[in-house]
Amino acid sequence: MEKFNGKVPDNLEDLVSLSGIGRKTANLVLGEVFGIPGIVVDTHVLRLSRLIGLTKNTDPTKVEFDLMEMVPRDQWIRFSNLLILHGRAVCIARRPKHGDCKILVLCDEGIRWKKEVGSNS
Repeated sequence: MEKFNGKVPDNLEDLVSLSGIGRKTANLVLGEVFGIPGIVVDTHVLRLSRLIGLTKNTDPTKVEFDLMEMVPRDQWIRFSNLLILHGRAVCIARRPKHGDCKILVLCDEGIRWKKEVGSNS
């Protein structure tokens, strides 16, 4: 309230200066509230971007920068949202729904699963 006169900051630097706000939340607020592109790296984005070979990094900030280099800036918000939704609904960490996955061919785990299912039929 005091630092920004009761207004939510509209830039990453000011947002992350607030207690409890990291890059993930700052990018989410910038994208969803202000329409400013950013890549939100939550647990789903982190896991899926590694599974489909977009990064080898495990640090969320490094993953964010890796993805920023390959995803067009005007697609950053949508890209993050799609990976998050896919991770919640289909590529669930402990029980992935490989049969429902639309990006299965991009994932080594999914390709292995498909080979196993194919050889069992």
